Amino acid sequence: MKENKDNIENVERTQNLESLKKLNIVGKLKLKIREIKNGVKTNLHKFKELDKKELFTNIFSSRYFFLFMFIVILLKTLLFSIDTVFYKHGIWLWYIRQTAFFIIIMLAPMFLFRNSRTRFIYGMILNLVLSCLLFADELYYEYASNIISVIQAGNLQYKDEIISAIPGLLHVRQILYFIDFPIIIVLLLLKKIKIKKVKQFKFKPAIIMGFVIVILCTHYHFVPESIELVTGFIYNKQNSVRYGTIYGYHFVDIKNAITHNKNTKYNSYDDMISVYNEFKKDQSEENPENVIYKGIAENKNVIILQLEAVQNFVVDKTINGKEITPNLNKFLHENINITNMHSTSYTTTADSEHSVITSLYPLENGEAFSKYYGNTYDNIFSLFKKAGYYTMYAHGNYAYFWNRENVTSKLPIDNKRFLEDFEDTSELIRTYLSDELLYKQTVNYFENAIKEQNMPVVYDIVAASSHTPFELAGIKDKSSKISIDIGDLAETKLGYYLEAVNYADYAFGIFIDLLKEKGLYDDTVIIVFGDHYGMQMYDEDLKDYLGLGGDNYNDAMMQHQFSNVICGMKIPEIQNLVIDEPVSKSDVKPTFAQICNLEDTFSMGTSIFNRNSYVTINNGKIITKKYYYDGNKWFILENGDALDMNSLSEEENEVLKSYVTKSLQEIDISNSVIINNLLKDNLN
Repeated sequence: MKENKDNIENVERTQNLESLKKLNIVGKLKLKIREIKNGVKTNLHKFKELDKKELFTNIFSSRYFFLFMFIVILLKTLLFSIDTVFYKHGIWLWYIRQTAFFIIIMLAPMFLFRNSRTRFIYGMILNLVLSCLLFADELYYEYASNIISVIQAGNLQYKDEIISAIPGLLHVRQILYFIDFPIIIVLLLLKKIKIKKVKQFKFKPAIIMGFVIVILCTHYHFVPESIELVTGFIYNKQNSVRYGTIYGYHFVDIKNAITHNKNTKYNSYDDMISVYNEFKKDQSEENPENVIYKGIAENKNVIILQLEAVQNFVVDKTINGKEITPNLNKFLHENINITNMHSTSYTTTADSEHSVITSLYPLENGEAFSKYYGNTYDNIFSLFKKAGYYTMYAHGNYAYFWNRENVTSKLPIDNKRFLEDFEDTSELIRTYLSDELLYKQTVNYFENAIKEQNMPVVYDIVAASSHTPFELAGIKDKSSKISIDIGDLAETKLGYYLEAVNYADYAFGIFIDLLKEKGLYDDTVIIVFGDHYGMQMYDEDLKDYLGLGGDNYNDAMMQHQFSNVICGMKIPEIQNLVIDEPVSKSDVKPTFAQICNLEDTFSMGTSIFNRNSYVTINNGKIITKKYYYDGNKWFILENGDALDMNSLSEEENEVLKSYVTKSLQEIDISNSVIINNLLKDNLN
């Protein structure tokens, strides 16, 4: 009987094996899926039956830890995104999906570890690295309203500057980036969590690879433009983050840092110059020279004054009945008020200097000024020097900062001074000479140069007192130098900023009064401008102050205000002139070439008096009088609505498209000139 039973079982087993062999590939796959399904159900059933008191232990010791880490990292990423990359155009769902994709890819290796402790360690290390990355990104965004590049992370020589600003950048909610770590550590110490082995379905590496491939294929099959969006905004960090996520941006940024010198479009002077000449021809046809300004200030003394972080929105504004910038207001209304001046970048003071001196765009990583100082440029000092001018430069900071000692040593500057070169350094704002002491001494140096040199003088002065964090620490008798009452804005970033700008205006008033007292004002050409933004773009107090809070929010106008800096110019014989066409820092050099009759060989900009149709920022954004282009689409400045291109006439449609093409062409030319030093041996 027993033998017969065994024989029957053997026959049945043999028949089952024979049947299994006869199954085709599809049948085998179905069988495998059924086994996996049953395995998952079994594990879910076992998980539900586990002791609820050991819930965390069960999660942390199983592959459900993957889901836990996914949720934690996703929430932290969204926390970063809410306060840094502002979403007004309905892309939250898109952003969450993109972010989820990157997080899944980064967490996928967890499935390869069968040991729960190894899996836990990997997940926590990844969590810590990403938490630190997001925290650092947010701090830098608060500091510079931009996303840090891996190349900029090497600027350790400026650590004191950045560290001193950190206290003003910290917020209580930033604790959330790290709050899970002490909680988990405490639970581990109290033995509420035990990382132990739990029986579970074991995924094989082949299954993991299949899972990752399915995710990739699904993502890019349904969203083919993802590839372009993650890698396509080479000049536009903000859009790279908006559409490719912060992780996609860092991936592309690292790639671009490695291939930096290969990213230029023109690798030879001959290739570049033919495109440049065509561009300048189109530029002159669209913005013909206003001949009445040609040579109007020839052989006049010149002062180029750069103010720290003074944006245009403060002009003619009051707070609690007091003008924020009374002295600058008076200067602007008596002379030439340039209301639509824009920075050529979203980064540093040095970038502004770079554009003013060379009429080129800064690199998006902020390294053009300090890293490429040895290049040959058709610079503004050379133009004045060839015309017989005595050239001067002054900055109230140490010479090493932003490599200015090396930068200025390559320029034909006859007289330069940094903080260590001034006689009176008794009033410092951190490491900066106060604007008041800077102006009092530079006016004396200017007067002496005019008396001693038998030639006209050009003086480039860089002020710094209104630098972030705007607290004016070190100013003596501060209350007598601040004329505004910030009221409810006390202890806010905007309040500090308005006080700093008010002090900068106070010092500017002293500067103008001293020039007048010494008889130097009337016959001197003066241009004064802010170097870049002051306030972080999406500060809530700023939005309310600008009337853009709540339902009135206009993202296009906020972007416009962010790059719009104060600018005014004094030319003898010209009064009460307003220029409201868009202009930029790259237009300063060609403006002086026009009015002082200098020979300008290579400039991306054109004269302010030639009335530009649009300006470009080095991240691919474009500003016209009516519209704003964010690197992806056009918006109406008046109301912030996306522009329906089909609603425009065919001619206007083509004009806006041409602006996009030309602006990218400008940036390509400028970047190629800088990175490849294309003007070396090719200037007259």
